[in-house]
Amino acid sequence: MKIKGLTPILIVILIILFFTGHIYILAPYLANFMQIVEGMFNDSNAIGWSILVLTFIVRLVLLPMQLHQSRNMTIQQEKMRLLQPQLTRVQEAQKNAKTPDEQARATQAMMHIYRENNVSMLGGMNFSTLVIQWPIFSGLYAAINPSIIHGWKGMDWALNQAAEIKSATFFGIHLAQPSIGLAIATGLIYLIQSYLSTLGIAPEQKKQMRTMMFMMPIMMFMMTFFTNAGIGLYFMGGAVIMVLQTLMINLWRPRLRRHVGANFEVKDVVEDALAGRIKTPETGKNSSFMDKMAAAQQQAAQQGQTERKDVTPNNKEKNSQRLSNREKNQRNKQK
Repeated sequence: MKIKGLTPILIVILIILFFTGHIYILAPYLANFMQIVEGMFNDSNAIGWSILVLTFIVRLVLLPMQLHQSRNMTIQQEKMRLLQPQLTRVQEAQKNAKTPDEQARATQAMMHIYRENNVSMLGGMNFSTLVIQWPIFSGLYAAINPSIIHGWKGMDWALNQAAEIKSATFFGIHLAQPSIGLAIATGLIYLIQSYLSTLGIAPEQKKQMRTMMFMMPIMMFMMTFFTNAGIGLYFMGGAVIMVLQTLMINLWRPRLRRHVGANFEVKDVVEDALAGRIKTPETGKNSSFMDKMAAAQQQAAQQGQTERKDVTPNNKEKNSQRLSNREKNQRNKQK
């Protein structure tokens, strides 16, 4: 199964876990894992080390999927770089559009360029790895603070382990409480990762990625700050691994660029797209996201034209009624 087809299934499973109250299903297993690692380290910071070990294991398991995702994103970026001259033409047409019809046609033209060249508008982005980790976040949070689980006092693992884990520290940081230091560190590391991900790509794409470059560090800072430091430690460890992964992709990028240059044939369709000479394919269950968006744009444009056509006759009718009323008034005066 392709990753892009896996994401909706994972989201459905996550929603089911959330609404059935089983989102914390991994909590007892993660609590046992932390105690086992604590026994191995026999150190006051052992619980914190166990979280970092957990982060390494999870990231190692997800590494093939993450590298596959990063490779696809890099290939899509390289394809978009080659399509940039056509996209620039469309952007100029959008700026110079004087009517809603011209604006809709320019927007539809951009979708046609992506579709005709088989390029994803999302740039190969995928959220499967994040969705997979969500039960781990929740389970780790509950393992450190089991009181958030309804009826936790009836659970043996929580009664036996909660006090020890909840009072744990990692180099003076209380893992059961929020830590501004960990939040800042996590945000800065993700900012470094975002900057590294922009190296080697076209300036036009850097402008498009600028918002995302700052959005991810801010989001991770907020998530780390409003959860306990145990989750923050997991996020920070994951951020360090993301930096290493991005460095690997940057070393891989020249080879991927050569691969795209040798195998990707650019279809120059911007003139036909702006002129509206490319037909939107009929949408169905198996239609792509771009096809559905293009069809929606075309339908909106057609509906706008229909509404404007409908308005004109109504105005004529109103004008004719006014004229007839004036004639009646004049006749009455003459009488």
